[in-house]
Amino acid sequence: MKHYSFIMACAMACMMASCNNAASTASADPNADNAEKWTADQRATIESIKAVDGSDGHLFEMTYTADYKLDTMLAEGCGSLPEAMQLLYKQLLPESRVLLGDASTQGVGCSTFSAASSDGGYVLGRNYDYPVGGKYYMVVKCNPKVGYKSIGVADLSALLEKPDSVNPFNTVRNQEITLFAPYSVLDGINETGFMCSFMQLEYSSTMQNRGKTKLLSNWVTRLLLDKCKTVEEGIALMDQYDMQSIFQKEDMDLHYILADAQGDRAIVEYVDNEMHVLRAPELVGQEAPYVLSTNFYLTPGTRMTPEEGLKHKELGYWRFDVMNDSLKNNPTPSIKEAMDYMRSVRILYNDQDEIAALKALGKDPTKFESWSWMTLWSSVYSSKNLSLDLCIRENYDKKFSFKIDK
Repeated sequence: MKHYSFIMACAMACMMASCNNAASTASADPNADNAEKWTADQRATIESIKAVDGSDGHLFEMTYTADYKLDTMLAEGCGSLPEAMQLLYKQLLPESRVLLGDASTQGVGCSTFSAASSDGGYVLGRNYDYPVGGKYYMVVKCNPKVGYKSIGVADLSALLEKPDSVNPFNTVRNQEITLFAPYSVLDGINETGFMCSFMQLEYSSTMQNRGKTKLLSNWVTRLLLDKCKTVEEGIALMDQYDMQSIFQKEDMDLHYILADAQGDRAIVEYVDNEMHVLRAPELVGQEAPYVLSTNFYLTPGTRMTPEEGLKHKELGYWRFDVMNDSLKNNPTPSIKEAMDYMRSVRILYNDQDEIAALKALGKDPTKFESWSWMTLWSSVYSSKNLSLDLCIRENYDKKFSFKIDK
């Protein structure tokens, strides 16, 4: 069974800029003239990028103060990765030469849950599972002039071009891609305490055609973080668009977790181009103060047994069960306990679902590159603290903490 890395729409795997002086470029850089066309706010955004101390060159942060023109993007709409790439350059870098080559659409394995917290408020935990070669992650702080402030995490690895081992973000090309960073956030929280993320699904691509504006499925995170205070607002907003899967060539999709500071939480997924909103009774068979999901369909009538699901390349059955058991035993975890839950479902090199799926297909698991996956980050968001705790590359002894700037 094939595993996938995730290349965000329109180069949305936010590439980093230089840690010391991201705006400066050597004269030998063939793309140096592009930097002359950045606006002052874009330059300030790039110059804000810095390495996070103690992360061994894996984790960075940036404060995005330029206008990323979300309303304009949404009004134009986009239904495919090439369209999204064109739209980002058109709106954000209209005077620049296009430096990004062709991008592909690939997926991720993830685990997530949201619950009330014994520390107060609510938490959302999320694991981002990816091949071990993914090395560069960014905490993106967005401060839009219209919309809610937010923080979120993006994978920077996929589109770095010939990264330097000491400073992988020292070219104009890799700096310029960071200006697409708001559209590549994979999980996040905004200043109202609204939290969201998404997870991969297999074998069905949503392509709605109801006469509404098209929205690429991985742009949903940006839409929700900028505009939503409640889960109900998020659901209504998502339904205003015709969702278009970023995985149109691979027959895959995404489903979403939404949670707010009022205690509402839901999983949203699309089955046969129809939105389904799932809460605890549909997910765990009873009322519960939490929701969770991994990488298989949860809508009643579509859920398979693990044996059937693995034959269809669905993943995450054991991870779902482990998280569910933890939440049954302690449904209101502290922030620290929430990170412990994420640690318990981290992806090691011998993911149980992967092995079972390959064997079900009559294949030898040891001969597949998917053997080298891991959890690149575990994030825990707190609606009370408007904060993010982050552990990277399965090092749970070192925690990085961030908060939304007031």
